[in-house]
Amino acid sequence: MNKGLLFFTLSFLFLIQANVFGQDFKPNLTQGVMKYQALRDTEIDPNAALREQGLKEWKQKRDTILVKAKRLLEQKDYTGVNQLLFPFDYLEPEEASFYEYLGKSYYYSGLFQPALDCFKLSYEQKKNSELLFFLGHSYEKLGNEKEALKMYKKGAKEGIAACQAKIVE
Repeated sequence: MNKGLLFFTLSFLFLIQANVFGQDFKPNLTQGVMKYQALRDTEIDPNAALREQGLKEWKQKRDTILVKAKRLLEQKDYTGVNQLLFPFDYLEPEEASFYEYLGKSYYYSGLFQPALDCFKLSYEQKKNSELLFFLGHSYEKLGNEKEALKMYKKGAKEGIAACQAKIVE
């Protein structure tokens, strides 16, 4: 009896793992970058005043958080940048600096597809010429030489030295 139960339990666990591990993770970054917002999006609204207070405090702290994120990037603490910027996805999804810093944390971690998605969003919102190099290099790392060259040429026209150097190569 115990052997049958043990066999059944192990078989069940094996099937669950095979089903979960067989799925590929494909992030969808066309909307917000982080999707862990289940409680926030419910219809339950127990304390609107508390939420408004939190938003007010957020607005006071947001610039400090961006400065801290920039410092963490300089210190190469890419996980720290991701954790620190987590609230931006909900509170300020149109903030270009958020996507720029988040993109750089992915880029320097070797995660070029999420980095590319973040750089695109940031560049669309704030035409920061420096991002053209990061866009080009992300495309290059992902094997899209045509788009990479396009970004490098655009950056070279805008005077970005790193893009000019890539065109000469």
